[in-house]
Amino acid sequence: MENGTTSSRTSNIVFSGKSGEYFKLWFVNMFLSIITLGIYSAWAKVRDTQYLYGHTQVDGQSFRFLATPMRILKGRIVAVIVFVLYMTLSQLNPILSLIMALGLLVAMPWLIIQGLKFSMRMTAYRNVRFSFEGTYGGVIVHFLLLPILGLITLYLAMPWVIQKIQQYMHNNITYGGKHFEQKSSASQYYIAVLISLGILLVGGVLVSALSGVSLAAAAEPTMGLFVFILAMFILFSIAAAIYQSFIYNHLMQTLEIENVVSFDADMKPIPFAILMLTNILLLIVTLGLAIPVVKIRNARYIASVTEVTIKPGIDDLINTIEGSDSAFGEEAAGLFDTDLSLV
Repeated sequence: MENGTTSSRTSNIVFSGKSGEYFKLWFVNMFLSIITLGIYSAWAKVRDTQYLYGHTQVDGQSFRFLATPMRILKGRIVAVIVFVLYMTLSQLNPILSLIMALGLLVAMPWLIIQGLKFSMRMTAYRNVRFSFEGTYGGVIVHFLLLPILGLITLYLAMPWVIQKIQQYMHNNITYGGKHFEQKSSASQYYIAVLISLGILLVGGVLVSALSGVSLAAAAEPTMGLFVFILAMFILFSIAAAIYQSFIYNHLMQTLEIENVVSFDADMKPIPFAILMLTNILLLIVTLGLAIPVVKIRNARYIASVTEVTIKPGIDDLINTIEGSDSAFGEEAAGLFDTDLSLV
């Protein structure tokens, strides 16, 4: 058996992707997708994902993306046909439009499930595939009813809602037939929100006060206003980085498959905020051409702060997933703007 594990081993995730290599891949994918009117985009998606997965290693072994371009292309064709029919029929008359809207609302949980299931089942590690086992009712509760609850409580319940959604998603991922367990706590979400809001409040008061003095003394008010906007932007980025790093660390520290794998993370708010700010600057300066560079930088940083402990039970797992899944659900989810990310 590959890499037999007689005892637990802990190591950081290793991401070996390079910005230059990935930029060339991204540019060629984009160029060929444009000149083929989108047909090559299925091949582009496979090449892109295989590069990122192939350069992500845990315990010396890379992840694999198993989807084929033709399967994705067929899924996209069907999804586009359904989308065009939906838009066309919706324009014929108000009653038909209402019926189509209700039909989309009913189909939305299924689209979410199929999109997540396809993404997971096309992902493998040590020749064992992942899967997503969420149910129609569970998706309705967590992605429709709970957000409504968050809104009607004037966002007071939103940290709890987000915790429940992320917990539901992680708890329904399986690997080799075994479920992940996400033992997160809503209190940690509230702590993260309060810390971030506190920083925004205190920082906002200080920035406003200093900017007011600067504007009063400045010969050129426009420059003072620019400095104020820049300072507030940096402040919001720091607050967002504090929230995201706090939650990411908590999620990793409470995620495991018993006797198979556990996680830990040590994402620091200030380095993460600097990464976010420099990424935005790169995108602005290059008019978006730095997208592949930003993706590599993000992947490298997240890998560097994430620790994985491989446990002996991983050697007992066998692949329980066949490769016959359709990509229609994932592509339709994207077209109808119902696609979700696990991270």
